[in-house]
Amino acid sequence: MVYRGSVPSRTEPLGARIRRLRRARGLTQRELAEPRYDRGFLAKVESGRRAPSDDVLSHLARRLGLTADELRFDRPPGAAEELTGALETAYRELQQGGLEAAEREFTRVERRAAEYRLPDVQCHARFYLGEVQWQRYDIPLADKGFAHAMELANAASPRLRAMIVNRVAACRALSGDLGASVALVDNALADLRATGASDPDAELALVTASLHPLIEMGALGRARRAAEEGRRVLPSVHRADIAARYHRQAAQLWQEIGLVDRAEKDLSRALRLFTSLGYDRDAARCRWARGFLWRRLGELDEAHAELRLARDLLAKAGSREGVLGATIELADVRRRQGKLDEAAELAEGIRPLLDRSPDIEARTEVLRLLGLIARARGDLPEATALLEEAATAQEKSELRGALVATSLHLGDTLRARGLIEKAAEAYRRGVRAAAMSDFGPTG
Repeated sequence: MVYRGSVPSRTEPLGARIRRLRRARGLTQRELAEPRYDRGFLAKVESGRRAPSDDVLSHLARRLGLTADELRFDRPPGAAEELTGALETAYRELQQGGLEAAEREFTRVERRAAEYRLPDVQCHARFYLGEVQWQRYDIPLADKGFAHAMELANAASPRLRAMIVNRVAACRALSGDLGASVALVDNALADLRATGASDPDAELALVTASLHPLIEMGALGRARRAAEEGRRVLPSVHRADIAARYHRQAAQLWQEIGLVDRAEKDLSRALRLFTSLGYDRDAARCRWARGFLWRRLGELDEAHAELRLARDLLAKAGSREGVLGATIELADVRRRQGKLDEAAELAEGIRPLLDRSPDIEARTEVLRLLGLIARARGDLPEATALLEEAATAQEKSELRGALVATSLHLGDTLRARGLIEKAAEAYRRGVRAAAMSDFGPTG
């Protein structure tokens, strides 16, 4: 804060603040009070003997060149814009790996916004503090941070409220409660649309949040309808980061239903947008998604190169969650290439991260991967145990798409051991999961 005149106290009474600001502008009491009030009335206000009404405060603020709230809360002109700009600058720093510096700035802005009674800015700062924990892959702490932001959501813009819901839903999904994740987003979308006011940024942020859990539940028809809703909203969206996140998430759906060219186009759009914004972490996540696509297409050398690059970029950006996901895919590529020792080393190397996280999806992916490595090495009992553990967790968490694949691998492993009845039950488990899912291209 820059003031002319004496430096204000944090506990400065309102009357004393009016006197200080009046003197700093070279005004007498009569000049400030007139024409609506007289000098004697202002003297009582400045001494604290008379509390100013809202009308009085508005008059004095106009005469001092301030808004009523700037005068009431000792808020410098343009404070909201300045603090919001500081948040955006710090968020780019977070994306580029400056976690500690960004966290300090978010904390400073949150505190200052509270002092200035700017609940919308304070909410935004709390949201970004949750993002810090998300990047550290501390999902429980991130969830608490987003809940802390939600306490002020009524003062926030629809877009920011939607982004908070987006992240809370992601925390629910990572913790294995896909149904709760989808329900949270559905309710938020219904509330947004019930207002009758159009906010394409908020709507697209919420639609994007629904895609991943729907895909993992095998509800591909619903996911496709949501993605098409997003495409209709997309031309009206103002925020490039929201558009980019939609493109990246929609690409996952197009992969699942076999629209490879569409997936590649969406990933390319997302990568360009994130790069233009200086969002290094999110750009690297696009490369991770592209490596995943190439792995599914059997282009293993290209997938290996892209996933290694993605992992290194995500590590530089300080994204533990991203490093974990890219490493899982990288390990699976090496398994498919016959590099079993390297694949096992990669998978085992990330297990400590999983031990500290509720991320059921990633944990089961690693278990399945280690099971497949054990089977390739000829250790069928170990492969059976790992695949069964993965399937049980996937079934409990409604990860139906993953369960179909794991059940097939488990059935093949049991059959190789001569356990035909158990193999048949594993296959039936996969069939039941597929029957509860929708894997068709049109839904």
